[in-house]
Amino acid sequence: MSHWLEDAEKKISKRQNYKIEIRERIDHKKSDVDTNRFMIEKDFLQIINSFDSLIERINNLPRHDRMPFGQIFGKPKLNKLDNQLHKYHSSRKIIVKEFSGLLKPFKSQHYKNTRSFFISIDREKYHILLEYKEIKAKRVRINDQIQNLWQKINFVKAIQKKEDYDVKENIQHIHINMFNEDYLLKHMDWLAFKDKGESFFDGQTEK
Repeated sequence: MSHWLEDAEKKISKRQNYKIEIRERIDHKKSDVDTNRFMIEKDFLQIINSFDSLIERINNLPRHDRMPFGQIFGKPKLNKLDNQLHKYHSSRKIIVKEFSGLLKPFKSQHYKNTRSFFISIDREKYHILLEYKEIKAKRVRINDQIQNLWQKINFVKAIQKKEDYDVKENIQHIHINMFNEDYLLKHMDWLAFKDKGESFFDGQTEK
């Protein structure tokens, strides 16, 4: 039977080895990204400038032309890989008539629908990494829960607003030659809720 001191030292050693392994993985990935960045960074930044220019044009439209999303946002993000990471996102509010019970069959249910994508230089040569996410959040007020006799038992736990989430997300590795004007506009159409963006979620994961 090993001594407690030896057991403690083994745990410390195991944690240190794990940290070293993670650091080596990051370094290896960063090396691949650096190689690809050297090859495509100029073209990648042109793509980012095109996205930013389109967003500026959209956000300068009259308000009635920017319904229901209001504005599209974009900004660079810092990370350890130094891969020119940028995020673009938008949101809208949805009101849907839903069945709620026999006494009051239908009520207006509020949702917040957000769409976003991250774009960065991939570790694969001449490829760009795109990470898509769409969230539809259903808000349930405490008052709505109290009205349902079967849910009174949950009232004590319902101190804050309860939200039900429908999440779609997907990662794609796209060759840089795919980024023509139509492909750029397709992303803007999706963020402006003019397109469902099915192609962005091929092989998607849902939560």
